[in-house]
Amino acid sequence: MNRRFLLGALPIFAAAPAFAQQLPAIRTVTLSPAPASTTITGSLADTKARALYYVPGQAGQTMNVMVMSPGNNVVFQVWEPGTAARTHADGTLALDGKPMHDAGPTEEPAAWIGALPKSGPYLLVVYSRRDAATYTVTISVTAQ
Repeated sequence: MNRRFLLGALPIFAAAPAFAQQLPAIRTVTLSPAPASTTITGSLADTKARALYYVPGQAGQTMNVMVMSPGNNVVFQVWEPGTAARTHADGTLALDGKPMHDAGPTEEPAAWIGALPKSGPYLLVVYSRRDAATYTVTISVTAQ
């Protein structure tokens, strides 16, 4: 009787998804001094892949972000300090926080300039709208 129960349960376990994808590593960006800037290159395996970066900023500074990619298919989002990143059970990225104006999930910019309302690490999320992609992101932060 016990064997039948276990054998009957196997299809249920086999149909369950494998472990959820882990959150991609969040790299902290180091900005060169005056004017504070950096350039990052990377690649994305597909449209589900995300590259995450913490960019240091101070309230009152201006951040400028620009991404370039072959095919112009890579875009980004900028999120305020304190944003928590995690993954859903299906492996998709979940962000709990506040996106910056004109740099959130509905805008998908390739270039953005904005005044920083808070001091702390801003979360930059880079992703592809179509297929695998390589990219170059240029970030600068200047005093207003």
